[in-house]
Amino acid sequence: MQPKNSETLSVHRRKVLLAGVDPSVQGLISTFLTTMGWTCTAVQNAESVPATLQQDAFDAVVIDLGPSEADAEQAILSIEQIRPSLAGRILAISNGVVGRTIVELMERHDLIHLSQENLLPQLWATLQQRVASPRSRELAPRSMQVARMIFDSLRYPLPTGVRSLSSRARQLAYQHNKTIIDLSIDFAKESGRMSLTGQVLDRDRRGKTDQLSVVLVNGTGTLVRTATNEFGEFYMECGFPQDISLEIRLAERSWVLVPLGKADWGTARVSTWQAET
Repeated sequence: MQPKNSETLSVHRRKVLLAGVDPSVQGLISTFLTTMGWTCTAVQNAESVPATLQQDAFDAVVIDLGPSEADAEQAILSIEQIRPSLAGRILAISNGVVGRTIVELMERHDLIHLSQENLLPQLWATLQQRVASPRSRELAPRSMQVARMIFDSLRYPLPTGVRSLSSRARQLAYQHNKTIIDLSIDFAKESGRMSLTGQVLDRDRRGKTDQLSVVLVNGTGTLVRTATNEFGEFYMECGFPQDISLEIRLAERSWVLVPLGKADWGTARVSTWQAET
C-alpha cells in the first residue's frame, strides 16, 4: 500500500514555476515549498517559459521583474496565452525600489507583488489564498476593463459640422463609464509610419486626465509608452504593427483597454499610394 499512497500524493502535489528568479532566492523558495509539500521547476530566462508551460501544468508562477522588464513582459504574455487559467496566479518579485513602469506592468497583467522583505510568509499566504482556496477565482478580479467603440469613420460618416484633421486619418471614439477616448490614426506617406493622436476626456470633468500612462501594445509586448498632457492629449508613432491595443491607466489599478485590431487598412492605403507613384 505504501507505493500506491506515495503515487497518489505525488499526483496531487501543487507545482510552482520559478521564472528568472535569482539563484539564492530560488533556492530559498524551492526549499520552503518542498518542505510544505509543493514542487518547483525553475527556468533562468524568459525564453524558456513557453516550452516549459507546454510540457507541464503549474498552479502558480513566480517571476522576477528585476533583470529585464521587457523579457519579463514577454514571459507574462506567454503565460497568459498558453495557460490562461494562471490569471491571478502570477507572483512578481523585484530587487530594490519598484519604479512606476514596473508598478504599471503589474497592474496591467494583474500580477501579485511580493516584497523581498518577509518573502516566504507573503508567498505562502498568497498561494493559500489564490491556489488552495476554492474561491481563488473570485479573489482575482481583473483590473483591465475594455472600452466600447462608439464611432469609427470607416463605418460611419462624420457628424455634420465635424471635419477630420486629415483625409487619410481614421477617426475612432471609445467610451468607458464616463470617460471618452478620441483617437485619430494616420499613416504618413513619406515615412511609412503610423501616428496616433488621442485625447482622454472625462464627461463629468471630475477625473484627472493629465499624466495618465498610455501604452501601445501588441502580442509581442509594449511598443510605445507615453503620457497625457494637461488637456488629456497624447501622441505616439511607430511602424506598421498588427493586432494593436491601447492600455490607458485612468487611476491606480484601473486600466482601460482600447482594442484597435489590425492595421491592414492603413497598410492597404499606403500600398495604394506607392502604386500611384
